Amino acid sequence: MLMKVNSPFIDISASQYHADKSIVGHSALVEMLRTPQHFHHRLHSPHVATPAMEFGTALHTIVLEPASFAATYAVAPKFDRRTKDGKAEAAAWEAANTGKKFITQDELDTLSSMQQCIGAHTEAASKLRRGVTEKSFFWTDEDTGIKCRIRPDLLVLDEYGEVEAALDLKSTQNAEKRKFSRTMGDRGYDLQAAFYVDGISLAIGREVPFYFLAVETTAPYGVALYRTGKRTLEIGRSKYRAALQMLQWCRENDKWPSYQPFGESEEIDVSEYEARFIFE
Repeated sequence: MLMKVNSPFIDISASQYHADKSIVGHSALVEMLRTPQHFHHRLHSPHVATPAMEFGTALHTIVLEPASFAATYAVAPKFDRRTKDGKAEAAAWEAANTGKKFITQDELDTLSSMQQCIGAHTEAASKLRRGVTEKSFFWTDEDTGIKCRIRPDLLVLDEYGEVEAALDLKSTQNAEKRKFSRTMGDRGYDLQAAFYVDGISLAIGREVPFYFLAVETTAPYGVALYRTGKRTLEIGRSKYRAALQMLQWCRENDKWPSYQPFGESEEIDVSEYEARFIFE
């Protein structure tokens, strides 16, 4: 694997990357588009990782940094904590694995199966072999003055160490193209793709393709590699630009409105998707 990347990307820890809360990443901008109130709450609330987040982190490690997985995770044996001996055995095991994150055997089996299925995907495996992980880049948005940051899961390099693509790993319930396309819109992946493409372009002076590597979380662990299209990037760019402008206004006015900022009511109907059941 190539370990050197010829670009302004820097090597810092995840905690250093997230340390300055005034610098925004794509997930914060997705939250801003939900409402400024949600953005502000997230910014000033302690981060609590959900089980799904913990699993996603473990997946990233085993797929993108497999060499560090064993040093980071330990499979917790089953102890009978109802007994004195069981409690002592559990305490001794936890002490011997201090600093590691604990997962179950079932979780390890699932993670290993997902890793194997990704490895069986020809193009995905090729990109993983030619990639470097967790490189960070910071810049200031010219229009709003807001400081921004990106940390791609993977920068794919050519033989000269130049960035030729970026890739983000996503676990999903359904990696089928039509279903995942809907997931992209629902979860702000379009915004993420555009934000990363533009950030990388600022870093290296040219635009590179952005891929989503989707892997299902249940057997048979289907895998799909998608390159974001021009239309998706245009939509995502409009979204993140709107989010930055909204954040600029909120910071200048110290106001963080919710869904209905003027306290008004609205008419509501089911979505167009649900309306398909109407037969004429």
